[in-house]
Amino acid sequence: MFKEWINNTFQGPLQTIFHPTNAIFTPIPPLFWIVSAVCLFGAAMLWVGVVLKKEYVNLDAPGDKPWHDLRLWTVVSMAPHVAIYIWFNL
Repeated sequence: MFKEWINNTFQGPLQTIFHPTNAIFTPIPPLFWIVSAVCLFGAAMLWVGVVLKKEYVNLDAPGDKPWHDLRLWTVVSMAPHVAIYIWFNL
C-alpha cells in the first residue's frame, strides 16, 4: 500500500526529471560504471598515498612512526570499501 502511494505520488515527476539522463546512460554497459568507480577510488588512494606530502598530512601527528601517518590509514580504510564494491558488483 505504501509502495503504491509512493509510486503514484513521485513516479510521474521523477520520470519527467530523470528520463533524459536515463536515456543517455542506459546504453552504456554496467561494467563501464564499475571499472570507472574502482578507478576513481584507486586514483584517490594513489593521490593520498603518494602525492600528498607527509609534512602536510601529518601536521599534528604524535610521532614519526609509520602508524602515525594518516596517508597510510586513509588507504587502509578505503581498501575494504573498494573490495566490497567489487565483490557485490562483479
